[in-house]
Amino acid sequence: MKRVVIDINSVLPLYSRGWVSGIGRTTKELVDSINKMENLPFEIVLYSQNTKGITANELNTGFESRHLSLPHKPLMNRIIGMTHLREILTRYDLLHIPHNFEWVRNPEKTVVTIHDAMFFAHPDEVFNHEYAQKVYPRLARRCRAIITCSESSKRDIMHYMDIPEERIHVCPWGYNQRLFYPEKGQKRGYPFFLMVSCSMGRKNTMSVIKAYEQFVKQSPKHELVLVWPNTPREALDYCNKPHLRNHIYISSGIEDERLSMLYNEATATFFPSRYEGFGLPVLESMACGTPVVTCKNSALTEVGGAAALYVDPDDIDGMCRIMEQFEQGDLKKTDFTEQCLQQASHFSWDKCASRTVDVYSKCLESIS
Repeated sequence: MKRVVIDINSVLPLYSRGWVSGIGRTTKELVDSINKMENLPFEIVLYSQNTKGITANELNTGFESRHLSLPHKPLMNRIIGMTHLREILTRYDLLHIPHNFEWVRNPEKTVVTIHDAMFFAHPDEVFNHEYAQKVYPRLARRCRAIITCSESSKRDIMHYMDIPEERIHVCPWGYNQRLFYPEKGQKRGYPFFLMVSCSMGRKNTMSVIKAYEQFVKQSPKHELVLVWPNTPREALDYCNKPHLRNHIYISSGIEDERLSMLYNEATATFFPSRYEGFGLPVLESMACGTPVVTCKNSALTEVGGAAALYVDPDDIDGMCRIMEQFEQGDLKKTDFTEQCLQQASHFSWDKCASRTVDVYSKCLESIS
């Protein structure tokens, strides 16, 4: 039986610090969903690499695992990619890199998931996107196939990396149905607006804060909750202004159970990002029945559909007006719930896993 090896190193921080980035979350959900599939036409093996002894066994799947006790660092990964070390350890027929890029010895036997083309469309020095512009296309142009999460990302990958359309396969993400669903019960405390996955850059969090700053002049009941790991000093100082400090609350990285509770209790989720390869907060909020205020760009309209409220990312007045409408009852959360749930139902990790397995099968056929 042929062997497909999935690199799950982006998931492992979950077991060391308690939470992971979007790439880690999506990789874990994908592996968990493939694990539920029966009669796979090939063997799945999970690959992990670190010196802490945190292995793929932490995922509690039925898959075999292979662990390399070397640092998972760029220089070491490049050395591994120049040797046959990973190939000897895993003996793969097909390797899946689900985190945009890795140095690999056999790109013709590799599938890479490129989540977006943000490093071209909205480069940011903080994330070393100049480096990504140089190295990511190297694997993309030579690998067997590319998986991405939206039609928007597919178009951007074709445009920025000059990749033929037929080599790019869209496998839209899903949401964890055991975690993100409408919870019935009494809400606690004051009503609030929510923003998650915050940043000073393309996530556009400061526009939400400034809109709320206008809104708070009306002495509203609604507060603002931001989920923002490693909040920069500039944002902390801004939110600590006398007229804001008792109305804006910032939470660092949180577990998914707590995130689900926040989605459920929020009146609305604000996510006016300037660019997204997909937009998980939009989907997860809607899966909880909570309306989303987002923008008509990149993949956000694919995920939000007709259920989202749309604003321009620079329209601070418009965001403020939406806050006012929810505060005054002109907009009601319950008016959006059914439409949000219907839109969320179009996406699932089972569908994503099925499409991904189809990509594996096609690649294995072409290799043999």
